[in-house]
Amino acid sequence: MVSVTFDPPGVTVEVEPGTTVLDAARVAGVNILATCGGKGTCGKCAVRLSAGEPGPVRPALRAAVLPRGLYLACLLEVVTPVTVRAVNIVRPPGPGQ
Repeated sequence: MVSVTFDPPGVTVEVEPGTTVLDAARVAGVNILATCGGKGTCGKCAVRLSAGEPGPVRPALRAAVLPRGLYLACLLEVVTPVTVRAVNIVRPPGPGQ
């Protein structure tokens, strides 16, 4: 198993090696925006690794192009422990909203 920490919100989850960051986020209850459904085309699931090394990136026919240092959570596999900072986290509405 490999640990993935999402910061924010500071949640860590253990997943099988080869799991995508987006799937790890779902297991952790962290809602990373992915409007294309995880196909790699929208670029909304962009993440930055604040610790650890990036794993393999799954191929996509039309992957969104991101600035250097950002990865698509739906295509980036986890093979070693990492800490991830998502660009677009969907937060549930708070009380009274």
